[in-house]
Amino acid sequence: MKIRLKLISTYRELLPKGTQGNKIEIDVPEGTRVSDVMTQFNVPQDDSSVIVVNGLTVPLSTILVEDDEVTAFSAIAGG
Repeated sequence: MKIRLKLISTYRELLPKGTQGNKIEIDVPEGTRVSDVMTQFNVPQDDSSVIVVNGLTVPLSTILVEDDEVTAFSAIAGG
């Protein structure tokens, strides 16, 4: 299934080299959790990160569904 991953501010450097912008579409298997995606892209999973799915803060154990958009950024990133 396809989801979108958006990494903002300093986390943008965690996207694959050559990525245009701060968002990519990736294929993940059914049953993939938010934490699985964060691990795949080396996004910290502690209080230093803000991680949301479709604009809502959710537990890292949340199972993703087709077309979800996962966004992550540093909790100390400036606007």
